Amino acid sequence: MTLSRRERLRQIGEVLARYGWESAGQLLGGHLPALRLPHRPGRTAAQRESGPVRLRRTFEDLGPTYIKLGQMLATREDVLPPAYAQELARLQDGTAPIPGEQVEAVIREQLGAGVEELFGSFEATALAAASLGQTHRATLHDGTAVVVKVRRPGVAEEVEVDLELMHEMAEIAVRESTTLRDLGLLDIVTAFETSLRRELDYTVEADSAERFRANLATDPAVHIPAVFRALCTAQVLTEERVAGVRITDTAALDARGIDRPALADAASRTVVHMVLVDGFFHADPHPGNLFVREDGGLWLIDFGMVGELDEATRTQLLWLVLSLASKDPDTVSRRLLQLAPPRGRVSHRRLHEDVAALLDTVSGTSFAEMSMSAFFSQLMALVQRHRLQLPSSVALLLRMLVLLEASAAVLDPDFHLGRVLQEVGYSALLDRWGPKALAEHAAGEVRSVARTAAGLPERLLALLEDYEEEGVRARLDPADLEPLVQRIESTGDRVIAGVTMSALLVSLGTVISAADGRAGRLRDPLMIAAGGAAGLLGAYLAAGAGPGRSLRRAARRYLG
Repeated sequence: MTLSRRERLRQIGEVLARYGWESAGQLLGGHLPALRLPHRPGRTAAQRESGPVRLRRTFEDLGPTYIKLGQMLATREDVLPPAYAQELARLQDGTAPIPGEQVEAVIREQLGAGVEELFGSFEATALAAASLGQTHRATLHDGTAVVVKVRRPGVAEEVEVDLELMHEMAEIAVRESTTLRDLGLLDIVTAFETSLRRELDYTVEADSAERFRANLATDPAVHIPAVFRALCTAQVLTEERVAGVRITDTAALDARGIDRPALADAASRTVVHMVLVDGFFHADPHPGNLFVREDGGLWLIDFGMVGELDEATRTQLLWLVLSLASKDPDTVSRRLLQLAPPRGRVSHRRLHEDVAALLDTVSGTSFAEMSMSAFFSQLMALVQRHRLQLPSSVALLLRMLVLLEASAAVLDPDFHLGRVLQEVGYSALLDRWGPKALAEHAAGEVRSVARTAAGLPERLLALLEDYEEEGVRARLDPADLEPLVQRIESTGDRVIAGVTMSALLVSLGTVISAADGRAGRLRDPLMIAAGGAAGLLGAYLAAGAGPGRSLRRAARRYLG
């Protein structure tokens, strides 16, 4: 039964008191009397535990909504100290399953028929159970093996009460505490609300699965289960049941002759491509969500937690990855500030010093051979120290990359995620600023000029007709000529730049066709120089030819 607002506040107050969070009670109790903590003389054993352990146990006792919040906060080392984030990462979402008859009642209510009508077979015993829902094995009438995910009855109502109270408490906290306001607490809670409400709606998960399936339709390395839409609602999700070996069962994989290093490399490239090219990625690639198929490919399952990056964030992230590979503290500092603007003022000198110190810790190691989990942990400490605002989607991404590296290392102990990030990053850069992309832009410029030229005869003819009929009386002021001169000059610059870029594109195409290996030619000095020049000219053409534009300004814009 769902608790009332007042009952839930009282329950939260009791849990906070149990673990000694008096400061939270004082901060919130004046605004929410029902939350006032009961007085407890002395310190209990629970209150004598470390802060990180007390926080984890508090979330566990507060139930599903707070367990989910703790799991999300575990990804935010830019907000929480590492000890707290590491402890919250231990939170488990498992719980006792609900009885089979309740599951069948939900299915009948949602799909309008009983399990015996909808399925050829249905196992009443849950395959797995979590705080929001549980899954069951079943088959369709044609024998297709499926899994059916059913949301727990009443859980959405319970979560909604918690989210409303959580948002209210966050609003109070940021009004009363400058520290919590500077940490962006309200933004974190708002993002969490959106994420959890999406997770409760299984149609969103079905949409995500189908989107991944479409994006990876031609990828031989990673496969996505099919969704059976006729058997899906907001509370019921029916998907193809996958068959395969867990990636942790290396003995079984070796017995089947699976090339584990090749699989780790191919699958990780697919996931990184999701991030840097598609901008839509699976955010929870832990070993339990990865199964190896008989053909050596990989099944990826469970799409309740996904991340999405807009075009601007992807571009900033791409440049940051490539600048990290170059280990230039000036460039890294600049790119980091673009991706994560500071909360208030920032000391650029101290940030540069800390970035240089971070890069010094890996000075003897190439980016391709770094441990990304250790490096990201240090990077998050730097972000927190300088109060930089990392987008929540990027924080989720960094956690995903750590999970990806750990999962790939199970298949191949010598796996290095940095090498994949660097090579896929160069490939993504070529896709955006390479000859094909720039040629398409140049073609657009030519069409624009052609359209303008096509209209000139008609305009000149109209002008001559006016002259013959009425004559022309003109008054020219020197100031009036200045915009026209600037326009002519800028147009001439663009023509010269377009011709130069065309030559560069031809040269680049010749080098590419003669080069051996894509990754090698991307790092060839001639390719880098020519590609950079073509990119600069393309940026200049894209910037337009308005008054005051110059190649120097375009260079500043292109190089960041």
